Amino acid sequence: MKMGKTSDTSGLTYIASLSDELQPVFEKAEMKYTECDIELFFVFRCLPEEYERKSTVRYAKKEQVLYFDMTVSEERYKKFSKRRQRVELGHSFYAFLSEKIKKYKIANLDHTAFLNDMEVWLKEIGWLEPETDVEVEEAVTPY
Repeated sequence: MKMGKTSDTSGLTYIASLSDELQPVFEKAEMKYTECDIELFFVFRCLPEEYERKSTVRYAKKEQVLYFDMTVSEERYKKFSKRRQRVELGHSFYAFLSEKIKKYKIANLDHTAFLNDMEVWLKEIGWLEPETDVEVEEAVTPY
């Protein structure tokens, strides 16, 4: 298994830098799931709601890549502190991944074990803190 990511965001949120925090999670998954001949590639988009962009998943069979294109609201996220953005993004990411990956048969991948591992690894980087533990703080523009 290979894992990668990119982002499409403005400077009004921390989504781009927060997505960089996934690197150790991706490395652990790649090391543990070497028998899976697939790449999971994530696009993190934080866009204005007027774009009406929906989150999607697409499988490129020839390249053996499963693209997860996740969109969150710029209007909503720019109101949050970096910590709150991390928690919101973490929960959205895990819910999106959990719901969508189950729809694909991936050779040598036990979906339940993979999602359990992802949950543990995401918690290790602070991405799945209980939402009730994070108070809504005043947002500070990253730039």
